[in-house]
Amino acid sequence: MDIFTLICLSLSLSADAFVTAVCDGMAYRPKIVKRLAVALSFGIAQGLMPVCGALLGEEVLKLLDAQEYIAFAALFVVGVLMLIDGFQKTQSSKKPFGAAMIGFQAIATSVDAFACGLTLSTLPFPLWVDGLTIGGVTATVCAIGICFAASICKRFSHPERFKLIGGCILIALALKNLVGCFI
Repeated sequence: MDIFTLICLSLSLSADAFVTAVCDGMAYRPKIVKRLAVALSFGIAQGLMPVCGALLGEEVLKLLDAQEYIAFAALFVVGVLMLIDGFQKTQSSKKPFGAAMIGFQAIATSVDAFACGLTLSTLPFPLWVDGLTIGGVTATVCAIGICFAASICKRFSHPERFKLIGGCILIALALKNLVGCFI
């Protein structure tokens, strides 16, 4: 195994975080500070989860049987909240896209990385290099995704449509995890 394998693993683990970041960019059009918060939160969660999985090892294999259910529930809830927000006609004073939502999304999209942590021992790098690489790749692709989506969607006048689209995409991602439970 080599650095190419680690980069490929990092890219595959970051895919659902990337999709979620794009949905956030489309739906909420966050300012640059919040975009960076999303990218960093997703990167940190994706970087820490495989390291935790590797360190905790076989003691948590029983929990891994439920990883698809956990990811399904978390992404489904976020998708439904985004749909509800998209259907609301008026903007409320409370901000649904805050630190709690970002943290919840970061954990929800990194559950699969925890399971991959069990295989990190097959790579020739120390765990901290694996975690930094996975986290760095995830933060980078999420920053690109959220910035691109937010800048494209600024040109459109109906952001609630993008909340509906983003909510549907997250629910589809959640259903993919649920289907994975039975295959």
